[in-house]
Amino acid sequence: MLWSTGTFNIESVGYTSIFFLAFIGAALVFAPVGALAAVCVAATVDLNPFLIAVVAGSAEAIGELTGYLAGMGGKAIFDRNRFYLRFKNLFSRYAALTLFCGSIIPNPFFDVMGVAAGSILYPVRKFLLLVFIGKVVKFTWVALGCYYGVTWF
Repeated sequence: MLWSTGTFNIESVGYTSIFFLAFIGAALVFAPVGALAAVCVAATVDLNPFLIAVVAGSAEAIGELTGYLAGMGGKAIFDRNRFYLRFKNLFSRYAALTLFCGSIIPNPFFDVMGVAAGSILYPVRKFLLLVFIGKVVKFTWVALGCYYGVTWF
């Protein structure tokens, strides 16, 4: 950013770095990158906490497509397992609630839910919408907690 614009502005660097950290953290399956820490730090340096949440939530929703696509690609492998048929029926019944609640909670196991959604061929638009809303809620409370926690302290 310094090379391209000649200035080091926290607004331009902050939101862009949050987007890339959140995207890489979600795209790398089972290899967490500090998106929560980046959101917390960005909220304390006078960036808008709600805009931080939208940027990080959209980046993580797009990044979660890697797990979803892995599930779509491995569907033929899963179909041979008898446990998978029971899981498929149960997950397809509660997929929306599971994806939404799983994306609100900061956990490393959400990649498994993305793989499961891809393996049952859950509609990708619904997947992205539910994950986006859940991730924005998650990052909103993290950003606001860090912002008000640091200012209070």
